[in-house]
Amino acid sequence: MSKEIQITIDGEKITTHEGDNLLKVALENGFIIPNLCYHRKLSPTGACRLCIVKIEGVRGFVTSCSTKVQENMVVTAFDDEIESQRRQTLSLLLSEHNRDYDNTYYDEFRELIQEYELDEPANNSHNSITHEINHIRDFSSPVLSYDSSKCIKCFRCIKACEEVQGKSVLSFFERGIDSYIVAGTGIWSESECDGCGECVQLCPTGALVEKPHRDLIQLDQLDKKVQTTCPYCGVGCQIELYIQDGKIVRSTGVEGLSPNDGRLCIKGRFGYDFVQSPERLTKPLIKKNGIFEEASWDEALDLIATKFNKIKDQFGPDAIAGYSSAKCTNEDNYIFQKMMRVAFGTNNMDYCTRLCHASTVTAMLRAIGDGAGSNSIEDFETTDCLFVTGNNIIETHPITATYVKRGAAKGQKIIVCDPRWTPLVKYAKIWLQPKLGTDVALLNGLIHIIIKEDWVDYDFIKSRVERGLEAFEELKKLVENYTPEEVEKITSVPAEKLYEAAKMYANAPTAMIATGMGMSQQVTGTHNVFSLLNLCFITGQIGKERCGINPPRGQNNVQGATDVGVSPLNYPGYIPIKNEENRKRIAKLWNVDFESLSDKPGLTTVEIMKAAHDGKIKAIFIMGENPMVTDPNLNHTIDSVKKLDFLVVQDIFHTETTAYADVILPAASFAEKEGTFVNSDRRVLRVRKAVESPGEAREDWKILLEIANRMGKNIGNYNSASEIFDELAEATPIMSGISYQRLEKSGIQWPCPDKNHPGTGTLFLEKFNTPSGKAILHPVDYVPQSEKATSEFPLILNSGRILYQYHSSTMSRKNEALNAFANKSYVLMNPLDAEKYDLKTGDLVKLTNIRGSLETHLISSEGVAIGELFMPWHYGESLVNNLTRDDLDPFSKIAPFKLSAVRIEKIEEESEATE
Repeated sequence: MSKEIQITIDGEKITTHEGDNLLKVALENGFIIPNLCYHRKLSPTGACRLCIVKIEGVRGFVTSCSTKVQENMVVTAFDDEIESQRRQTLSLLLSEHNRDYDNTYYDEFRELIQEYELDEPANNSHNSITHEINHIRDFSSPVLSYDSSKCIKCFRCIKACEEVQGKSVLSFFERGIDSYIVAGTGIWSESECDGCGECVQLCPTGALVEKPHRDLIQLDQLDKKVQTTCPYCGVGCQIELYIQDGKIVRSTGVEGLSPNDGRLCIKGRFGYDFVQSPERLTKPLIKKNGIFEEASWDEALDLIATKFNKIKDQFGPDAIAGYSSAKCTNEDNYIFQKMMRVAFGTNNMDYCTRLCHASTVTAMLRAIGDGAGSNSIEDFETTDCLFVTGNNIIETHPITATYVKRGAAKGQKIIVCDPRWTPLVKYAKIWLQPKLGTDVALLNGLIHIIIKEDWVDYDFIKSRVERGLEAFEELKKLVENYTPEEVEKITSVPAEKLYEAAKMYANAPTAMIATGMGMSQQVTGTHNVFSLLNLCFITGQIGKERCGINPPRGQNNVQGATDVGVSPLNYPGYIPIKNEENRKRIAKLWNVDFESLSDKPGLTTVEIMKAAHDGKIKAIFIMGENPMVTDPNLNHTIDSVKKLDFLVVQDIFHTETTAYADVILPAASFAEKEGTFVNSDRRVLRVRKAVESPGEAREDWKILLEIANRMGKNIGNYNSASEIFDELAEATPIMSGISYQRLEKSGIQWPCPDKNHPGTGTLFLEKFNTPSGKAILHPVDYVPQSEKATSEFPLILNSGRILYQYHSSTMSRKNEALNAFANKSYVLMNPLDAEKYDLKTGDLVKLTNIRGSLETHLISSEGVAIGELFMPWHYGESLVNNLTRDDLDPFSKIAPFKLSAVRIEKIEEESEATE
C-alpha cells in the first residue's frame, strides 16, 4: 500500500494514501461531489465534467475523477463558481435528453436534475434540442433495451463491458451529438452480447434498462428488496431481488460484496422466473393406479413413513437410499443426512457431487487432507499464472472468469488445457489440446520437463512433502519415459507447447490451477487430479498466497452439501464415519444411542442404482435431484428405478424423475426460505426468504423433520433455519465459529474455528490437513481409456455445460430470457468430419452406441478435434446420458461422462418433416 498522506477538502483535513483517486477519497469522506461518468470499478473518464473541483496552485477546474491525491493537496469541492459550472453542465446535458420517466429504473441523472432544480423548464438556460438528434432505439436483445435519447455518453456501459466483464462488445457509433452505443457491429441481438447486464447495472440513466417485467415494475411500488445468494453455479454471487406484488420482478448484483462485487451473469440477473412459474408443484401427489392424484400432506407423509418403516423392518435399513441436492441449503442437507442416519438408519446417501467432483475431492483429501479450493475467487485476478484444465470457466463460472480476464489484461499468463476450444483460449498464452482421456500422460510430461530443466522447488519438497526427496525420486523415476516426444504421440500436443507450458507454470512467482469436470469425470479422474497435485508439489505452487488448486463447483451448494455431511463415507466436516470418537460426539449432539449410528460405509450414486437393479435397494428418497437426466447409462438407471418398491421425489417441478415416483412432495425454492450456501471458495453465504411458496409447498427441512417424526424418530425441534445452523456449526468443526449473526453483512470462508476467527482466504499456508501436516505425492502412470473409437463407433463424444442453461435445466428452461439465447440441443463436430460424413450445420442427426441413442442438431465447429464430438447435456429431449457408461473410477466411484464411443448418421428429410 502506498504511503499515508494528508489532504484538505473544503477546510477539512483528511488522511488517505498517495495516488488514490480524489473523487473516491472525497465520496468516502462524505463530500458528495456530483458525478455521472465515474464508477469505483471503472477507470476514470472525465466525460461528464460534473466532478470538477479547484486545487490550490492549479489553474482552472480539475475533474476530480481523473486526479490522484498528493501530499498536502488543498481542494475546494463546493463554492458558488463550481456549483454554477455544474449547473450549466447539467443544463447542457438535459437539452439533449429525453425527460420522460416511467419509474422502471434508477436514474442518477434525474436525481441531479432535481437536486439542481432543473426539472422546471424556467430554471433551465438551454432549450431542448432532442428533436434535432437522430435517436436510436434498439429493443432486439431478449434481456435489455437501449434508448439513445436517454444516453449522456458517459462511457460507463462501454467500460463496464470491457473492464468489469472483459467482453468489449459495446462501442460508440457515429460522432459528436449523433453518436450512440452499439453492440457488436450494430444490432444488439446479432452481437456477441451474452446478456450479463453489467451495462444496465452501471448505466446512470434510463438508456439501458432490463427488459423482463418492465411492463410491470414500478420502483415506488416495490414491496421490498431482499439480499440473497444466486441459486445457480458455485460462485455464490450476492444478488438483490426486487419484490412487487409478492413476485420477483428484478435481480441486481450487490455492489461492494465478495465474491462478485456487483457482477452477475445472465442466469443471476435474468434467471429467476422459474420461482413464479405456473408449472411449480403446489400439492402433494400420490400415484394411484398409475395416475398422480392430489393428496393432503397428512396422507402423503403417513404413506411415506409407513412404507419406509415397512421396508426397513422387512429388509433392513440398508435397503433404503437417498439422494440429496446441491441446490438445497446447508440446513436442508444437514437435516437430510440426519434423517438418513437416524430415521432410516443407513449411510446410503449421495448427491450430484459424485457425478461431478468426487474424484477431485478424493485425490485432494488423500494428498493434502482437504477437498476444497485453496484460494479465494479474487485470487484468480492476482495470481501470476493460471493453469485452467478441463474447465470452460467463462461459461460455467462466468463471474470467476471476470477476475481471470481482468488478470489477463494486467499481464497474467494463462494456460488452457482442453480438448475443445473454449472462450478462455482467446485470453491464453498457450492452449494445450490433448486427445480426450490422455491427461495423466500430458501432466507427467510437464513434470518430466520441469525435472529435466531443474525448475523444481527442492526446499518445498524437503520441508512440506511427506518423505521429501525419497518421494520425489519415486516420481522422477516414474516420469522418465514421459519425454515430450512420447507425450506428443499419446496426446497429440506438440512437444514445444509442452515445454513452454511447463516453463511458464514452474517459473511463475505465483501460480494457481483451476480444474474442472473435464478432469474429474473419467474412470481415471482421481489419477488425473493426483497428477495435478504432483505438479503443484514439485514446483512449490501451493501453500502460499495466490498459489494452489481450485475446483470451481458447478452448482450453488455442491461445496456445502458435502461440508455438512451428505456423504456415504463422512459425517459433517469430512470426518469419516469409521471415526468412533466423532460418532460418539455426534450421537450426544443428536441425543441418540451411539450404537444406532451405523459405521458401515454407504453406497454412492451409481452404486445405489446398481444395487436397485440387483434388488438390494428397495426404496429411494430423492430431494431435489433429477437422476433420470444426470446419471450415466440412463437406460440402466430407468430399469433400476422401475424395480424399486417405493420412490419418493421432493422437488419444485415435475422432472424426468418424478414420472417414476410413487409420491411427489412440493418443496420451496431458494427464494422462499432462509438458509445458507457454501460457494467454491468455501465462503458461507446467507440465503434469505423473498417470497412465499406457491400453494402448499413447504421448506425441505420441515418436510424431512415431519417424515422422521412419523417414522417414530424425533430428529430435532427447530423453530428456524438459524437454529439448525447453530447445531450444524457445532457438528461441523470447520464452521464452528460461524453464525447467522456473523453472516448478516457478508460471507465467511471456512475453516473458521471460533467466533473471533475472521475466516480463511488461503488454505495450507502453514501445513496441510494430512495426519503428518505434509503433502503426499502420488506418482501415477497413464492408462489408456477402456472405451475407444472403433469401426462401428468411430467418434468419441465429450459432454458438458453451456452458459445459458443449468445442469438438468429444471430451473433454467423455465426462464424465457435464458431460452431466447439457447433452447435447442446440438452436437459440435469438426468441419473435416462433417465433410467426411456428408453433414452440415443444422442437419438433424442421430447418435448411437451400445447403450442407447438420441437425436439432435449438428453444428460444424473447429472448436473440437477431428474424431471428437461435444454435446451439452441440459436438454431432456436429447439426453446425452443415454450414451454415457456407468463404469466407475475405483477410488471416487465417479462415472466417465467425458468419453463415449458413438456413431453419427443423418436423419433423412422425410423423418425431419414427420417430426
